[in-house]
Amino acid sequence: MKGYLELRARPFEGTAATPGAVINLLSDTQQKKLRSITTVLECKRRMTIFSQHGEAHFLYVVDKGIIRLSRCAENGHRHILAFMIPGDLFGLPDNGRYVDSAETVSEARLYQIPWQQMQQMMLAEPQLQLTLFTKVMHDFHQAQLRIMHLTKQNTCQRLASFLLDLADGPEFFNQSRHVLKLPVNRFDLADFIGSAPESTARAFAKLESLGLVQRVTSRTIEILDQEGLRSVQRGPYVTGKPNHVHA
Repeated sequence: MKGYLELRARPFEGTAATPGAVINLLSDTQQKKLRSITTVLECKRRMTIFSQHGEAHFLYVVDKGIIRLSRCAENGHRHILAFMIPGDLFGLPDNGRYVDSAETVSEARLYQIPWQQMQQMMLAEPQLQLTLFTKVMHDFHQAQLRIMHLTKQNTCQRLASFLLDLADGPEFFNQSRHVLKLPVNRFDLADFIGSAPESTARAFAKLESLGLVQRVTSRTIEILDQEGLRSVQRGPYVTGKPNHVHA
């Protein structure tokens, strides 16, 4: 018996000022239909789900754990593009091939959906097409934001953005204790925010000096001032401190 299938995104009703909550887009009927063609995969840490340029036969939805999407440049250097968390969809093909590589960061549970059967189901049920389109557009908008962060923000701002994004997920952030569990190591984090591990460490030290966060362990962060982090995210820096933030 397959469990609850969640495909999370913001619906179109949201605006830039009030984007609305991230919700499960799938109706009970859609969940039932998808479960009928879905296989549940229990994956170990550091397991390759698929490789760049490989033949694409399946879509995947994360039920548990973290998946790292990456792509190799022509010079062989790996670039981390995204971290997939519960409710995320990945593996959409391009001309029958995967454009990225997908690996588990932690132990994970995935829903594996045959792409050909998914296409047939979408043709039979247009509402499912809209659901998938909504999810793809949500991910597209998130990718646009990340591009903006990488090109317009400094390392400290990009780190603040990453921490705030994680704090939106109850699987990572304990709201009552203000404790954030980092699901990735320092090398993956640095790669994702487009920085060197040493620069990322200095950015953490800067946020600590401003009284915004406190590192409890290498993977545990206490968020002391969430609004202050948002001020850092907005920037720009003035005399060594972000606007509206008091150390």
